[in-house]
Amino acid sequence: MEKIKEEEVKDNRICRALIEPQPEGLDYDFIAVAVPAENGQINYNWRDDEYYNQVLRTAPENINTNRLDSGLPLFDNHVYDKSALNTLGITKGYEFTERGLEVKCKFGNRADIALVNDVKDGIVKTVSIEGSIQKYEVERKMGELPVYFATIWTPESLSFAPVPNDIGAQIEVQRAIKKQLKKEIEPEQEPESKTDNYKKLIDKF
Repeated sequence: MEKIKEEEVKDNRICRALIEPQPEGLDYDFIAVAVPAENGQINYNWRDDEYYNQVLRTAPENINTNRLDSGLPLFDNHVYDKSALNTLGITKGYEFTERGLEVKCKFGNRADIALVNDVKDGIVKTVSIEGSIQKYEVERKMGELPVYFATIWTPESLSFAPVPNDIGAQIEVQRAIKKQLKKEIEPEQEPESKTDNYKKLIDKF
């Protein structure tokens, strides 16, 4: 696989997954499958002008748990101001399972009671994890979007994210696939030199 550097990709909102409310009496309020074992998200690489499918590896050796160990802050929809006043809760633990990376979450005192009830009632049921990626491996196949496998990455925060990725972006992805396939089938020819053009002109006469 081809390897690329972290700074070549800037999208840190890297996965969405489900919330599972828990019964009262525990030291946490819900479990979130923060990163499913089978995951993928369409992103855009500005440097190479291409769409790609980003896949997060979820094995213990792939995830830097320094922040997880101390607890990730819980926000609403990836707020820009990640201050204490906007913190709605914290993760209380995590586990690597067959489903992926699971985290236990507890609401804080700043969480609105309506939001707490919506989570418990299954109205708000998706989260999005945000973090940084330190290492990628890239796999390319003709006629398909390249796949960027995040082999070393660090979770940094968790957010409620009820709105999925922009569905309209799928249209651009299909165009990108066709464009990439055309490049692979019809490689660009080198421009003709002035000498070649001169010879053609002589032959014409």
